[in-house]
Amino acid sequence: MMKRLGISLFMLLFSVAVMAQDAAQLHETAREFMRQGDYSNAILVLNRAIKMQPSNLEIAKDLGLNYYFAKDYSKALDIYKPLIERADADDQCFQIAGDIYLAQDNPKECEKVYKKGLKKFPQSGALYNEFGELLLAQKDYTAIKQWEKGIEMDPGFSKNYYNACKYYYFTTDKVWSILYGEIFLNIEPSGTTAPEIKNIVSEGYKKLFADTDL
Repeated sequence: MMKRLGISLFMLLFSVAVMAQDAAQLHETAREFMRQGDYSNAILVLNRAIKMQPSNLEIAKDLGLNYYFAKDYSKALDIYKPLIERADADDQCFQIAGDIYLAQDNPKECEKVYKKGLKKFPQSGALYNEFGELLLAQKDYTAIKQWEKGIEMDPGFSKNYYNACKYYYFTTDKVWSILYGEIFLNIEPSGTTAPEIKNIVSEGYKKLFADTDL
């Protein structure tokens, strides 16, 4: 009896291990499709993987993300709404959920999601950055407070410096534009937006030294 029970337990554990391995392999295959921009096939593969591991957060995130990239925002939201309620949700869940609402032209719900995410993850530089960009798009110039809070809470995240640099460049305060721009370039010296910030910093110095009240 004990021997048969041991064999049954072994087979059960073996089956779970095989399913986990298969789900992981499917997930990697789907990510390869994602890298190629083939979202339709990625969705097909991820739907198979999620059936094997319904509680797998990373698989669910990628499935919703592929629906978002494929512009099927309703299905993307169907996945992300329950994800942001999960105890193991990370800040990226809130970031992507907000992006989906924004794509649906629903800035109010987007703002709610960002605020909820920041309450749970007050040190997420990415969420402060996204929230700031949302506010600026609505011509709400308190956006700078979000970027500077993001810099304070997550100083290694570069995009808040990027946005703060650009924000101050279009004000009379060129010093902060230069400072944030210099820090951004220290973090991302070869990034795709580095040439833009180098130009802003250079122009900022010119205007600063041309000021007779310096």
